[in-house]
Amino acid sequence: MNTQKVYKLIFYFILGSVILGGCSANTYHAKITEFVEPKIPQHDETSIFVFRENSVFGSARKFAIICNDTVMGVLTPGTFCQFNVKSAQNEIVAYMSAPIMHYRIQDRPGENVYLFCKMGYTTGMFIEEIDKVTAESLINEFNYMEIDLKNKKTDINYKSYYDKLYQ
Repeated sequence: MNTQKVYKLIFYFILGSVILGGCSANTYHAKITEFVEPKIPQHDETSIFVFRENSVFGSARKFAIICNDTVMGVLTPGTFCQFNVKSAQNEIVAYMSAPIMHYRIQDRPGENVYLFCKMGYTTGMFIEEIDKVTAESLINEFNYMEIDLKNKKTDINYKSYYDKLYQ
């Protein structure tokens, strides 16, 4: 093997390592863990479950799940997260390089809210609320994703952003 071929091989190996390493970056230290049923939300809280459709469309990218201005979870296809927030107007955003879908939860004190992020060739890209029975089925089928870097603030408050957008 001549020297030029060796250099090309080394170059492609390094380029591949950088590309694959960059794609696997884990900003929020997300990991699949065992799901433990959360406590019933307090009278001034809402418990939110967010599921991501198990689709190959966009599967190489993670969603940051943002509530108003705070990262609450990270999802890959076939995973879900759960978090409690103060009951009020909460804008839930699935963010992947930009906000790609959102859902507003109006004041729902003491309730569980189940959201399903659809991202597929045939389903489109949006968040919809699902019922408890469907959510319980998904909890048994999907993996629970937890993040170590909780409550990291974003540069934008998406509740205010969508308030202005829809005026």
